[in-house]
Amino acid sequence: MPTARGVRPLLMLVALCPFVGVLAQAPVAKVQAVTDDYYGTQVTDPYRWMESGKDPDWMPWLQAQAKHTQGVFAAMPGRASLLADVAARSGELTTVGQAEQAGGRVFHEIRAAGEQDTKLMVREADGRTRVLLDPTTLKNADGDQVIDRWAASPTGRHVLVALSRRGTEHSTLRVLDVATGGFLPVAIPHAWMMSWTRNGEAFSYLKFVGEPGKPTYFVGNEARLHRLGSTAPDVLLARRGQGGISAKAEQFVPVIFDPDSRTALAVVRDGRNEIAIYRADADTAMTGNATWTPVAGFDDVVVDSSVDGDRLYLVSKKQASGGKILQTSATAPDLKTARIVALPGTPVIESILAVQGGLLVRTIDGPASGLWRVGEDGKAVKLALPFDGQVTALQGWAPSPEVLVAMTGWFTPSTVYRLDLRDGQLKDLALVPPLPFDTAGYAARRSEVAVRDGTRVPYTLVMKKGATLDATTPVLLEAYGAYGYAALPRFNARVLAFLDRGGVYALANVRGGGEFGRDWHYAGKASTKATTWRDAIDVAEQLMRDKVGSSKTMTLIGTSAGGVMLGGAINERPDLFAGAIANVGFMNPVRYVSEQNYADIEEWGGPITDAASFKTMFDLDPYQHIRAGTAYPPTLVVSGLNDPRAATFHSAKYAARLAAAQDGKVPVLLRLDFGAGHGMGSSRSQLDEVWTDIYAFTLAQAGRPAFQATDR
Repeated sequence: MPTARGVRPLLMLVALCPFVGVLAQAPVAKVQAVTDDYYGTQVTDPYRWMESGKDPDWMPWLQAQAKHTQGVFAAMPGRASLLADVAARSGELTTVGQAEQAGGRVFHEIRAAGEQDTKLMVREADGRTRVLLDPTTLKNADGDQVIDRWAASPTGRHVLVALSRRGTEHSTLRVLDVATGGFLPVAIPHAWMMSWTRNGEAFSYLKFVGEPGKPTYFVGNEARLHRLGSTAPDVLLARRGQGGISAKAEQFVPVIFDPDSRTALAVVRDGRNEIAIYRADADTAMTGNATWTPVAGFDDVVVDSSVDGDRLYLVSKKQASGGKILQTSATAPDLKTARIVALPGTPVIESILAVQGGLLVRTIDGPASGLWRVGEDGKAVKLALPFDGQVTALQGWAPSPEVLVAMTGWFTPSTVYRLDLRDGQLKDLALVPPLPFDTAGYAARRSEVAVRDGTRVPYTLVMKKGATLDATTPVLLEAYGAYGYAALPRFNARVLAFLDRGGVYALANVRGGGEFGRDWHYAGKASTKATTWRDAIDVAEQLMRDKVGSSKTMTLIGTSAGGVMLGGAINERPDLFAGAIANVGFMNPVRYVSEQNYADIEEWGGPITDAASFKTMFDLDPYQHIRAGTAYPPTLVVSGLNDPRAATFHSAKYAARLAAAQDGKVPVLLRLDFGAGHGMGSSRSQLDEVWTDIYAFTLAQAGRPAFQATDR
């Protein structure tokens, strides 16, 4: 509960608000209260009607909110020049995404300078590069098509591509013939988690059989196999009698093949990092008649696996917060007799990849990634990386002596290197031209603070070199803290425009993330979730003590799962921040039963099955802890209508209740993009616009004159 210092008079906040002149135009949502009984606890929800998406007032209210918010930003004199700078930075940059090598070819995503969307490219062995797929050329009555994900076959002859309407991520699988650039006559809607078989003549995938956008979408999903040239897919794992596999209807069970192994793995997944693994002979698995042998259960705390021939490597975090590597036989696995592959020290292991002669291990080394090569003899050697940053991906086939390594840093865009395992050298593949602008004038500074329980929580400040930091500095403080995800350096060209205007971007590595292993994750998960937002509060207070911004200039942002952090922080300390931004946030966890994406509810203490699980989820629910009459900071709530990960109702309900709690006296801006989702698949211009508004809002809350909205 907040202390007395956490309450501000509404009139005082209104006097400081840059949006007062346009408040009267904010639309008000109707109230239709519904009261639920959760094991003896009565919970009232005033905006339940927003969840169905079918109420006649739903779209008109969203459209009115979007128009109002657009008008507020349009009234800021400085927004146009900010957008121009943001668009210039992103527009002149060529970016590379996923990259794979197969059959002597290199496949990679490119968003070329000046273009809106990503294309799939192929570089032949002789260096010739051509466009393999430009989704903007696809004519579809369903709307703009974007590439969700893709996978090259082991031979490099075909590429499996998942396409969807922008933002929805409801993928349809298509197969490209690399030689001709044309599609094979196959289109599999609502499919995901695909894997090529050893010879590249077939692929496995998960087929979703429920209604898109509804809680049933993922339930009863089926692992299937499609053979190229076939007219009917085969079911690999029937939901009943799965050949020895134990899995709930809402869990995912993809079947994974490896080009250099006769072992197939069935991996049981849900929202946890931990997985259960089964194995079968690959050829038998392809018939759909395999008997699957258990390799590891959820209690073994396995979080990653990789196979090469008969070598099966697993990463287990059982009694090892940072993870330990186990090696066993792929054909006859036995964790009790598995060899432990040790790395020097106690690094946090993020992922592994079986390669020729051993294993590559991606680790977290403080503020950056580390990369280790482990030989078949178990000897580990740390490889020299081109710069301090984040290794975002490793890709390669075990028979090949070469692996692709993707990296990024605070001031280095995503770059793909080829690692030659014969000499340990990394060579830039030069898939994109050099950075077209200079980042030498910016700096990142890492520090840490002892939070209230004595734990030291790191944070990073990104700013212009030589910037004078004081209590008037606009600060955008971000924290995530969920799913064991480690927030490491990542390049963002758009933020430079904010830094150029005197802003500071701060990233707090709060608990709930994975920066220091499983213990760090579980210290901010489910029943301990309050630790996440309290870490963010303590970092904010330390920054203010250091005169890096103040409660009059600091805005807190939480994205996606970070919405719980954001909501918890301003519920507990509404006085601390000048502004708050809930960016495609997960804001109403107890209502997970109304949305498509609820398989990960265990992260939040669910599912709700008794009074204890209800209390865990209710206690961390930001929406349910909004208090009438409290002066919350002005808040920007960002959402996309097509969002499949945090349904739009999370943002809409949160914005409506937050505004009503203050009788409309403090602005709550609901920013809707009706052609976007969770950010995946958004065009360059869509991203330019939303991040311009985020930065403009932060500058406005910091009192910058050019961003004070004027009456229209």
